[in-house]
Amino acid sequence: MSDDGIGNGCGPAWMPRFIKTALFDWFHEASCNKHDEGYINGGDAARRKHCDKKFLEAMKRDSMKKRGLQRAIRLTQAYAFYYAVRGYGWTAFNYHD
Repeated sequence: MSDDGIGNGCGPAWMPRFIKTALFDWFHEASCNKHDEGYINGGDAARRKHCDKKFLEAMKRDSMKKRGLQRAIRLTQAYAFYYAVRGYGWTAFNYHD
């Protein structure tokens, strides 16, 4: 969890902060923190899917602010993040009824 209590930002908790900053936070930090908040609040599998979908939507909105190659790169990154959290996010989600 970060100093502000929201989450650990982009990337898995085990990854060193300097690597996460270099790879992720320069672009999607706000989206990642909001996604972490949803995972901390938790719920059922449908809630996790909703959190992940909102994460993708936020990253796509950020990406669309860019043009040309930068937009394409950031959209690709957004989808890569999305598929990573769909595939492995279950390990961090707070499942409860």
